[in-house]
Amino acid sequence: MKLSSDHGFTLIELLLVTVILTIALGLSIPSLGKLIEDSHRKSTLNQLLGGISYARTEAITRSSNITLCPLDKNGQCSRDWNKTVTIFLDPARTRQLTSTDNILRVLPPPEAGTLYGRTGTRKHFGFRPTGLARESIGHLLWCPEDGKPHYAFQVRINMGGRPILARDSNGDGIAEDTYGKNLKCP
Repeated sequence: MKLSSDHGFTLIELLLVTVILTIALGLSIPSLGKLIEDSHRKSTLNQLLGGISYARTEAITRSSNITLCPLDKNGQCSRDWNKTVTIFLDPARTRQLTSTDNILRVLPPPEAGTLYGRTGTRKHFGFRPTGLARESIGHLLWCPEDGKPHYAFQVRINMGGRPILARDSNGDGIAEDTYGKNLKCP
């Protein structure tokens, strides 16, 4: 009985496996990218919803004014919502962090996409000791890197200080703003 000492692959077999792997990877990479983007989207959404709810709860619990905003280098609220967002005690409602002891929580910037704050003339969201956000209503709009509104989300803060997630009520795959119009990414 003679045993064969050939244990390798032929060139044809190796090329065939390479072609199959290349096709499989080519089909799966776009799906993997969407999965990662969706993970970043959900992470940003959950952080914002949790942060807003936390700020409101702390305003009530501490019976103090609480501000939620991105800060500039001087500790004043800025309009760049793609920076770290800080939740801090703001008893005099100055919208400026006067002491690091007043920091309650810090929300990291979005890992992907762009976050836009629509707060009117203000640069912040503020919560009164009652939990109300009376003069600080507005919304935050997150848009994916590709700018497609199908994946965008909007978190609105009502006068009661509660966060509300925009929904797709007409079934076209795009959430609507407060006026019933589809969200648009700038």
